[in-house]
Amino acid sequence: MKKIIVLFSVLLTNSILFAQNKPVNEDFSLFLKKFTTDKNFHLSRINFPLTVKMNNDDFELVDYIIAKGDYKMIQLNDKGSQYQQKSIPKNSTIIIKQKGNDNGIFIEYVFEQKKGLWYLKTWIDAST
Repeated sequence: MKKIIVLFSVLLTNSILFAQNKPVNEDFSLFLKKFTTDKNFHLSRINFPLTVKMNNDDFELVDYIIAKGDYKMIQLNDKGSQYQQKSIPKNSTIIIKQKGNDNGIFIEYVFEQKKGLWYLKTWIDAST
């Protein structure tokens, strides 16, 4: 009887440890919904300082570094907006492209999955 209890305890402990080490694979659409509505969650999924590319006054793409205190939440919903939006998956990366409807908007937001969780990695704003 003791052997059965010990064996059961070992099996139970191993199954608990295995379950805890199971990799998380976050669904991007659920992530994006929370990312666009919850400011604290939004900020927690960006590694600051964030380096992005944007046009300067001469329409040249240059790197800008954004500190957490200077960051403003980005808008990633295309309902009734002045641009078209589509998601392009590539391995552990998803690029959300926003292309304006005759207004010069052209932005690519790059999200990367790390250890099963999605993060905003950077964006490229080539808007005119």
